Amino acid sequence: MPTHMLERNNIVNGFVLVNDEATKKALAAAKEEVGEAAWKQGYSEEREKIARAMLKEHGARYETVLSGYPEKVEIVQNNANGAVLDKVRVTLGQVNGDKYILSENLNNNDFSQGLLAKLDSVEPGQKITIGGFVSPRENEKDGKTYFNHIAFVKDEFGQEIRDKKEHFKKVKEMVKTAKESMQGFENNKTVMKNVENSVKLNYFKELGNQMSRRFSPPRLEAHTQTQEGTWHSTSLYVDQDGKPKGTLIVENKDAGIREVHPVEYKERESKAGNPMLSASVTREDGSKLYVNIVPNENQHTGERYLSAMFAQKTPDMEKAQTIEGRGGSLKANETMLKQGEQNRTVQYVQDRFAVNPLENSRGQDKAKEAQAVAMGR
Repeated sequence: MPTHMLERNNIVNGFVLVNDEATKKALAAAKEEVGEAAWKQGYSEEREKIARAMLKEHGARYETVLSGYPEKVEIVQNNANGAVLDKVRVTLGQVNGDKYILSENLNNNDFSQGLLAKLDSVEPGQKITIGGFVSPRENEKDGKTYFNHIAFVKDEFGQEIRDKKEHFKKVKEMVKTAKESMQGFENNKTVMKNVENSVKLNYFKELGNQMSRRFSPPRLEAHTQTQEGTWHSTSLYVDQDGKPKGTLIVENKDAGIREVHPVEYKERESKAGNPMLSASVTREDGSKLYVNIVPNENQHTGERYLSAMFAQKTPDMEKAQTIEGRGGSLKANETMLKQGEQNRTVQYVQDRFAVNPLENSRGQDKAKEAQAVAMGR
């Protein structure tokens, strides 16, 4: 399940791979063709054509849009030539497990700040498309044409998702207040610009940190794929009131199916007296979809783990039918692994099922690594 990290290149007017040799060579060739002085001027339609042609010639990919389901939004810091750069990284997951990571500088960057503002109106589990476009503007003082690079976010139906919470309006007022407090520097353009950049950077860093908690809550996740290619996924987390909840997802790209159902699990016991969690939802066609979370034990190692079992019942069925497929083990996501034993979902699972989901997840990762080594990958 490959992960691709990309960044927006303004001259390409698209997204290119990060730390990719073919991409580096292609852009270097494009820069040489147009000349360093012209390259430094940034975007133009002609330079876009040359850069894209060079990428194609060198076998380097570029994307004009990125689509997927937002799994993570995080603010990270990178050291570049002694300078600390704040970056926003947006992870978009695909139903087959592939991931895109969009990595963008946050400081003095209208594209990344605009992207965060619009992403804050996106719901977890919602399929989106991220892209950008060039907006020309004429400078009144010198008459030259400059280009702004604007981010857009669209839902799965192609409708644009806007900055519903008016982040830019809020930050504009904060910039105005900050500038007014700088008495004696009103005519110093450098100081005023630095104040503006600092206020915007701090605002959108905080917004990104808030979104990271919303898009990547600590949870257990399970995925099962049927022979027909339909994925049934569920998650498990315990809310602040101690209630076990999650999200049940059904998806088949080829069939155009995408369902997202929030669920609250009920604590039950199996016929054998074992603890379990159950939830069900009614679909648009009137059928019922069931999920049970049950403990299991590896007969060879004695390790205990949790599995998700799915079933469905259409109106013409007398009883529910088990959905067969590959996968189904619940695994802690990265946020849960970082929080460790203090996470309330981890504590709940340990108390109710005598299962340590942290060790399960780490064990699965080690097993995959060992298998890859054995296969010579």
